[in-house]
Amino acid sequence: MIFNSFKSILFIGFLFASYSLTAQATRWKIKIESANIFSSPRFTDLNKDGIKDVIIGAGIENTSVDNGILAINGKDGTILWKIATPSQIYTSALFQDITGDSIDDVFIGGRAGTFYAINGATGEIIWQFWKGTIKESRKNGILNFFLTQWIDDQNEDGYSDLLVTNGGDYLASPNETKRAVANLMVLSGIDGTVIAKAKMPEERESYYAPHTYLKKKKEMVVFGTGGETVNGSLWEVPLKKLMKNNIRKSKVILKDSVKGFILNSIITDLNGDSKLDFINARMNATISAVDGKNYKTLWECSFDGYECYVTPSFGQFVGDNTHDVFTIIAKGSFPMYTSFKLLIIDGKTGEIAWQEDSGFNQFSPAISIDLSGDGTDEIVYIENTLVDIQTFKIENQVKVIDLKKNTSYTLGSTREGLSMASSPGIVDLEGDGKHEIIVATSSIETESSSQFSIIECIDLEQSCDTITWPGYLGPFQSGLLK
Repeated sequence: MIFNSFKSILFIGFLFASYSLTAQATRWKIKIESANIFSSPRFTDLNKDGIKDVIIGAGIENTSVDNGILAINGKDGTILWKIATPSQIYTSALFQDITGDSIDDVFIGGRAGTFYAINGATGEIIWQFWKGTIKESRKNGILNFFLTQWIDDQNEDGYSDLLVTNGGDYLASPNETKRAVANLMVLSGIDGTVIAKAKMPEERESYYAPHTYLKKKKEMVVFGTGGETVNGSLWEVPLKKLMKNNIRKSKVILKDSVKGFILNSIITDLNGDSKLDFINARMNATISAVDGKNYKTLWECSFDGYECYVTPSFGQFVGDNTHDVFTIIAKGSFPMYTSFKLLIIDGKTGEIAWQEDSGFNQFSPAISIDLSGDGTDEIVYIENTLVDIQTFKIENQVKVIDLKKNTSYTLGSTREGLSMASSPGIVDLEGDGKHEIIVATSSIETESSSQFSIIECIDLEQSCDTITWPGYLGPFQSGLLK
């Protein structure tokens, strides 16, 4: 159900804080018609000009549009190429050169079986997972794809392969308990064929994007089950078991008797034992830290009356050697929320280090950067503001929170619309030591205007020596922070 229809979810929220502007330059800003953006920007040089370009998914749910996948020139914001898609593309791009031209090819997907490998240089489709209609995909049990991850070559063809989940019935109603069972899959990177496939344990639905980590030199797959109104668990299983199409003996990391595990976990060593630990924020607004060595809970924070849709981000916010956690929770219950709370949790103790009610429809993850050079990170996220409740006018701007100095300020221009789920990304496009922030926001459809999105490149005009969490799911795009 997650993100099945944004317009069906009603929220009322208000901005509580005031802050000062900083003078930052907008390098370029483009408007994309007929597009909502849930995807987060990713970066690689597609035209060999020495400047990284921006690749992002877009589109509208269950609607054929010309702007489903976009490659944007990092130099000036012009469109290098675009792909028409039959439904919305909301995952974030992965890259691998499978054409042998020394330019990354693009791998990205979304709703209703849409998943593509695209020639990065030309924009031509190399392969697509499903070539039939949206209705045919659902009839054949091919549902939504979620963020994917590269894994080492499994079929010995010389190319990395794709770890994916396919599931999530976009037509299921919130009170419908019998859901289509999701599948954990491995796709060939070279042609998209299924080389491993297994149904989720307990025959559950899934919206969780699977990821891997090493445990005792063994590659483990982490995945989640359940939804907004369906219970589930967080699991792990050796990749070798999945490659044998059998994950029945998967081990439970966390379990919830009421709601599911939708958001990706983030992983790092929290307790200093050189073993990777899990941070997970689940639908019922319980944020848990789990010892990766023995699966015991290191700490846990629960917020009665709230739910959580925002994948956590790591950052050095408190000032010790342990990474801390930022996320946002929503007051209310799917599909209606009344306010949003920003949280920083001390990664070492689990104590709430900072919290603030702020923003409107806050569902986008944050990045963390040491912009001030003082040894601690600032939180950088897109804050949405309901300007006029009568006309439903919404504006957004990049906001920076400096917990150490107890200050906040904004970057770049004020844009119409809101950030729906897209995380900002920080990148050095030219490789000149100066960084840029790329943001993608979208309008709300009204009777008088169709939907559009704005993608903006903000020049920071400074070097950022410490970037803990540069974009969605961190430096390795998998939730891992070493």
